[in-house]
This record gives sequence, structure tokens and C-alpha cells, in this order.
Amino acid sequence: MNVKIAQRLAELRRARGYSQESLARELGLSRQAVSKWERAESSPDTENLIALARLYGVSLDELLRVDEEIEDDVAFERAERSSEVRAEEELGAQRARAEQATQAATAAAEASKAAAEAAQAATRASERVAQAAEGTGRGHAKGAWRSFPYGILMIPLWFVLTIMGAAPFSFLVFFTIPLYRWVANIMDAAEQRERLRGEDEGRR
Repeated sequence: MNVKIAQRLAELRRARGYSQESLARELGLSRQAVSKWERAESSPDTENLIALARLYGVSLDELLRVDEEIEDDVAFERAERSSEVRAEEELGAQRARAEQATQAATAAAEASKAAAEAAQAATRASERVAQAAEGTGRGHAKGAWRSFPYGILMIPLWFVLTIMGAAPFSFLVFFTIPLYRWVANIMDAAEQRERLRGEDEGRR
């Protein structure tokens, strides 16, 4: 309850010659209830307001009458509470945005880490394939397919895909390196066989 209204209730009680105890008896309440009204710790309900108005011989408007200064105070209090609520809502929204940004950064970092690990695994696999190919084809020069820098070209491709927002999947390009080397070995071997066959036919 507004402090000014509480003071008015106390003034009306004293003006009508009631003590807190006698007013409480008239209303069928405890003295503590009347005391809380006058200290603005609680508000009388509608039934008790009507009973007070009848007991004092005034209307409800007169019972709760406040002057312009009090009305201004009440309006100021309401505006202040509204500003506090808006500030709390804005603070909550800022915290939510900050949390979302943190989560997005964490997800991006995890995706980059996964891509780096996948790149390392693909590089190791391609090295093993290259070693195996060198063991089987030692003594022969690399053909056009094996000479093509496919693995090197995958690095800028992975970088472009990551920038374009495909970070969770861009690391898959590194898994194509062993596949390309396998195909390159087959194609170069086929070309070498054709070349040798042509040389044999030329000697005849």
C-alpha cells in the first residue's frame, strides 16, 4: 500500500475517535492487521475498505483520496519500476546473446580441431599409400597422374570450404587423397604398359 494512503487511514481512525484495538473489534480483525495497514505493510481487502468507508461515513474515493503530489509520487514509482524491469530484461538478453556467441565459438573451435585431426590422419594414410606405391613401382619415373599435386590442392580447398561455413564437413576432402593416389597408380601403370608395348612393337 502507498504510505500516504496508510497515513490517511490512520488520520481518519484518530479523527473518528477509534483506537487500533477498538477499530479492530468493529471490523472483527486483530489489532496487528490494523497496525499493518497504517504502516503500509499490507492493504485492506475490498470488504474491509467498504466497512471502513461506512464506519467513517465517507465514500471509497474519499477514503482513499490522494492529492496531486501523492499521485505524482505513485506515477514516479511506477515509472521507476518499469525502467528497472526493462533494464533487467535488456541485461538478460545481452547475457543470452553472449552465451550464444560463446557456444558458437566453442563449436567452431571443436570443428577446426576435428578438421585438423582428420587432415593429419589423411596425410598419414596418403604417406603410407605413397610408400607402398614406391615399393611396387621403384625404378620407374612418376607418370602424369602421380605427378599431379592433388594433395597440395586439397589444402586451399579445405580452407575455402571452412570459410564458407562447411567446417564440420570440409575435412572430408583429405580422405580423397589416398583414393586419388590409388587411382593415379593404376592410371600411370596402365600408361606405362602402353608405352612399353609401343616400344616393343617399334623394335620389331
